[in-house]
Amino acid sequence: MKKKSFTYAIVLLVFILSLFPANAYNSFSAPPEVHIVLDPYSVVYEGDIVPCVVTGNVTYKYWQINNQSHHTTFSGVNPVIFDPEPTPLNETFVNFTVVVENEYGTDSETIPLMVKRIYFGDIHWHSTLCDGMYPLNKMYSNAVADHYLDFAAYTGHGEFIDRLDIGYWRVVFQNLLHYIMYGRNDWETIKSEAEDHYTPGEFTTFLGFEWSACQAYPGGFRQSKYGWEDVSHINFYYRDVYPEAMSYSAWKVHTYDDIFQKMSEEADKGRLSIGFTHHPVAKAYWMKVGNRYLFPISFTVNWSVLASKIENSGARNRVFRGVEVYSQWGTAIGRFSELPITWSYAEEACCDKSDYWVESAFWEWSKHLQGVPFVMIASSDIHKVDRPGSAEGRITTKPNPAGIVAVYAVHNTREEIWDALNNCSAYASQLLKIRANVRFDDQMALGQWINCSSPLRIRITAHSTFPGEDCSGKTMCPHGYLDTELAYPIQDIWLLKKDRIRGKPWCKVIGHVTPNKNLVVVNFEDPDVQPNDFYYVAIRQKGQLLDPDRGIDEYMAFLGPVFINQVNLCTEESS
Repeated sequence: MKKKSFTYAIVLLVFILSLFPANAYNSFSAPPEVHIVLDPYSVVYEGDIVPCVVTGNVTYKYWQINNQSHHTTFSGVNPVIFDPEPTPLNETFVNFTVVVENEYGTDSETIPLMVKRIYFGDIHWHSTLCDGMYPLNKMYSNAVADHYLDFAAYTGHGEFIDRLDIGYWRVVFQNLLHYIMYGRNDWETIKSEAEDHYTPGEFTTFLGFEWSACQAYPGGFRQSKYGWEDVSHINFYYRDVYPEAMSYSAWKVHTYDDIFQKMSEEADKGRLSIGFTHHPVAKAYWMKVGNRYLFPISFTVNWSVLASKIENSGARNRVFRGVEVYSQWGTAIGRFSELPITWSYAEEACCDKSDYWVESAFWEWSKHLQGVPFVMIASSDIHKVDRPGSAEGRITTKPNPAGIVAVYAVHNTREEIWDALNNCSAYASQLLKIRANVRFDDQMALGQWINCSSPLRIRITAHSTFPGEDCSGKTMCPHGYLDTELAYPIQDIWLLKKDRIRGKPWCKVIGHVTPNKNLVVVNFEDPDVQPNDFYYVAIRQKGQLLDPDRGIDEYMAFLGPVFINQVNLCTEESS
């Protein structure tokens, strides 16, 4: 009886197995399969996730650009595009391949994609042509030799260009000596140095200058009813080294309306430029006696005046793109955001007034400038070290390392990097190459106004620094920093938005994670999204203890803001 029962059981098992297709019980002994769920010739940004369908048991997977390095940054089975190889200058698309393997075989799929890589630069620093300590040629040459930055721009004070400036008495003698020895043809020198150090695909330079209006010059006070609040320091960057491009000085161009009109007229002549204001809460002093600072000078930005009191708003909107939120001066956001402030302003160099902090800028833009872009970047404002993008050069009133700006572009060329800045496709980072990406309802929209759904979906990806070189061949280690201090994970990611309850200038944290990982993918939702809201992201990772006295060994990146234009409520049918 037992033998007969056993026979029946075997027959029943064979019958049951026959009801299933062969691959149902053979899937773990067959090669895997992969399909990229993305249209060929799509545009992807560094940090994007490429959706894939993978079947079978996968033991190893990687993605490639043009059959080069094996990249293993994935979220599940989906590649996360961090540190891709640059696209060759003579090409627009790359061959993007996903490979999956197991012991039984390999499968892959390749499609053409346009990949916008992240490039890093420092576009605010000075030389002996104004109040810096080192010659312009040396500054550029060191930047190229360091192999850290992808692009750079010298921004000499317009007040020093081709003239002896007396606004800053401490450098009068330096400039007088330079004038006696060499004469003055600074603007042509600035142009030629930018051209000489430009190597498309390797190192990009820009022609730029700084309009440095403040109490040291006649601007504002007599020319505007808003006085010194009608000026600030703004760097302007030309799209090319135009032979006839002009620089402008606060000696002759006195207010926001004046400078924006001048730069708009330059654009009318085919000489395109964009501008970013900087150190919005800063102040300096005419002199220091012992430990006392005397006669303060405001270098601040009154965001209310800049956003809503300008008469020629069309000229402003044509050329102005945002704020340098971090430099050696310090971090100009966080005071009204419940964020930790790493690398803060020195107490004696900070005008701690709500009108000047960058949170106020977001509020003013959301109220008065619907549809007008505005984004955060960072750079160094270095004066006392012989290269941009350095951890060194810190002084009492500017005690912090350099900032850098990150942009998304296919190629490292002057036109494409400038276009990215013009389109606000950029973000700010404190010294280190923190790679990041944020999408709002699947839109890349840094600095822009968007239509969205409710709840609003936000996806953030980030990658920490690492020793050695990236896939473009550039070092990950800035000057004055230890290569051994780069292998730290992402510590924190914050998502912040306009705090409508507390009102201007307050922002609030609506999402915070502490991943402690090198590669991070995090998703948030906001069901309380409304028109004229704004959002921004802060990312923090550990690094070298550069300032033992203050105990600072953390570095942050800032992405945004993104403004909400219109909200479409999701219904069950539309979902």
